[in-house]
Amino acid sequence: MKNVGQSSIDEYLKLPIVREHSQLSFHNNYSFMKKVDELPTGPEWMCDMVKVAGDRLGEDGQMMTEELELWRRDPIECIRELIGNPAFKDNIAYEPVKAYQDKAGTNRILDEAWTGDWWWKTQGKLRKGAVVAPVILASDKTQLTKFRGDKSAWPVYLSIGNISKEKRRQVSARATVLVGYLPVSKLECFKEDSRSLAGYRLFHHCMSELLKPLIEAGKSGVPMTCADGYIRRIFPILAAYIADYPEQCLIACCKENRCPRCQVDPNMRGNLVNSLWREVDETVELLKQHKKRMRKKRAPTERYEELGLRAVYQPFWINLPHTDIFSCFTPDILHQLHKGVFKDHLVKWCTDIVGEDELDRRFKAMNGHPGLRHFKKGISGISQWTGTEHKEMQKVFVGIMAGAVSDKVLTVVRALIDFIYYAQLQSHTTKTLQALQKSLETFHANKQILIDLEIRDHFNIPKLHNIQHYLDSIIALGSPDGYNTEFPERLHIDFAKNAYRASNKRDYTEQMTLWLQRQEAILLRRAYLEWLHPIADEKSTGCRSAEIADEESDDEADEVVQSQAGKEPLSSMEAHTVLTPTPSTIYRIAKRPALPNTTVQQLETAHGAVDFLPALSTFLKKHSPHAPSPSRYDRFDAYKQITLSIPFNRHLSLKHIILNRIRATPPRAAKGRTPAAPGSFDTALIIEDPANYTPPSGLSLLGLRVGQIRAIFDLPPQFGHYAHPLAYIEWFTPLGSKDSVTGMYQVNRSTRALRRNAEVISVTRIARSCHLMGKCARKIDHQWTTENVLDKAKAFWLNSYIHVDTFVVTH
Repeated sequence: MKNVGQSSIDEYLKLPIVREHSQLSFHNNYSFMKKVDELPTGPEWMCDMVKVAGDRLGEDGQMMTEELELWRRDPIECIRELIGNPAFKDNIAYEPVKAYQDKAGTNRILDEAWTGDWWWKTQGKLRKGAVVAPVILASDKTQLTKFRGDKSAWPVYLSIGNISKEKRRQVSARATVLVGYLPVSKLECFKEDSRSLAGYRLFHHCMSELLKPLIEAGKSGVPMTCADGYIRRIFPILAAYIADYPEQCLIACCKENRCPRCQVDPNMRGNLVNSLWREVDETVELLKQHKKRMRKKRAPTERYEELGLRAVYQPFWINLPHTDIFSCFTPDILHQLHKGVFKDHLVKWCTDIVGEDELDRRFKAMNGHPGLRHFKKGISGISQWTGTEHKEMQKVFVGIMAGAVSDKVLTVVRALIDFIYYAQLQSHTTKTLQALQKSLETFHANKQILIDLEIRDHFNIPKLHNIQHYLDSIIALGSPDGYNTEFPERLHIDFAKNAYRASNKRDYTEQMTLWLQRQEAILLRRAYLEWLHPIADEKSTGCRSAEIADEESDDEADEVVQSQAGKEPLSSMEAHTVLTPTPSTIYRIAKRPALPNTTVQQLETAHGAVDFLPALSTFLKKHSPHAPSPSRYDRFDAYKQITLSIPFNRHLSLKHIILNRIRATPPRAAKGRTPAAPGSFDTALIIEDPANYTPPSGLSLLGLRVGQIRAIFDLPPQFGHYAHPLAYIEWFTPLGSKDSVTGMYQVNRSTRALRRNAEVISVTRIARSCHLMGKCARKIDHQWTTENVLDKAKAFWLNSYIHVDTFVVTH
């Protein structure tokens, strides 16, 4: 059904082999679609005609009108389908919980919706035995045509907070459903000065019709069969609304120069002030008063103007039970943080201070790291920005600005970057929320420096004000990753853009709903068959890489190996080999080395392992004292990379292992059309003191030290048998105290007798990858490049922001 046209289906069904052997009950696309239409599907689609009376006179002398289509599904039936889906049985909750990280109950955990205060408060308003279904809505207008035309759709999505946020974010899980298409119109039947208000009123009228079934259900409850087979009385109540800032103002019936959540003065949004929340009862009363005053042609009340309300007299949320629409707005990390606070403001401020050329040179010379985007031409020439570029810049921005700006400016930079990283945590605690708030307070305490430098005149920025509400939102509804606007934008592909492409582009909304209904029927049929005839799942490691494979990898499939403290296997032929116990480590490495029979000279020159023989001799004396001494005539099987499975981080997903790829790849000469490629020798945190290292949590740097991996190789058999590959590393100085301004550790090259301090170790001592950034002065050394910065720089910053996991470990 995907990307297959009607003609292609007809051609396929006409093939002799299909006709003779398939014995299908349909012979062409038309009969096939008839069969699909007979399959069970989700809630049916309904179309309501909405007649809009304008205020412009038409050519006939009558007021112009417009008829629009509202396509909708019953939200109660959508909720019934979600809460009763047996596929969600292990990912669903029916009551709120309070979880703590300590026995004293002082460090509370906030991640899923059922851990937040909203559910607890709502549960207390209902009768005993009631089950709350926190309704999560999302709406976002999207363009359907790319290069021509102005076709748009306005999908409305629905999910429930009973389902875990990780499951909700999976598009294939279908835990978020399309509940309606709002009409999109230019409303040319209205005069230009009244068109905006008419759009507000049209939106609220359509949303009222769409959500009308929630009113009675939220008051009395609806019996539903749940995923575990039990029947419960479900009370669907609107808990969260995912929308960007303009749409939040549309929903809140306020002007876009006001906060949709609180009553802050529009001229005070740049300050860290505690303003009163908007109140539903007061807003409704003010709208009623305004309607009466308009009939009598009297001016609006002072309070009405103070709150910046729009004359929408029947908001869709006015009759929804137990709903405070102003507290439903969730943090919008994509638009408010990545695109707003960071790209539109922080980067611009820093560019004005440092200059485009200097900033570009610093990005160009940034040391490489697996998964880190290298801005080869800097950032000033990028015209089309996406959320991915913003996140890549944030990974190195504090290190980029260190030295280029004063300490006061760097404090502002670090405070905002820290806030962005804390906001992205998938599981919060009382301590992380305190750190989140402290970052915001630090920014406001030091932002005056930007006014002193004449970079800003004020900080009356809506997005900068909106982030003040993150703390309250997390406490009420759980971590923001469950409500990010990135997910609805991803859903547009399946529920809007692909559906539009399947239509003939005329009267397309009706065709889109039919196409989606057929897709849903096939998915339900497939799910039923898989449940009826379960297929054994392939063995999966449950791993998720935090990095992107941007370099060539070893040719053969990886071998997953685990070492356990004091239990490394020995070969019966070399039982005399003594191995040093190390903490538990899981790594992946190719079954066959990509660089077999590598000579010592190649290791010294191409890999830069200049003291390879002395370091290997020291290792053998310690671990295999009876082995012969290595010589320049020996050959070694080398690998290009190793992948580590690092310990779970409780602030990130607990269902996935994060993978760290560490490269030791020599330079590649040009061959034919393939250009030459420089070598990649990554840095990592090495277990120097196993007694102080604390697996399996791994959320500490105790016992670790930075080293650069120059070569990964197998010990040749003439030296005995070692159960794991070895690595030649060059040490950096031990970690001391953090720099008070950057919040990062500073390290230098470790030397002995004026040579780099090198050692051969077992790869089981490699704990996790890390990223070093060259420490530079006000102006960067023009000789620095991404290939040589680790050799040219004299001091380095240990980058705390290369990954959210690393940020948690180093903070």
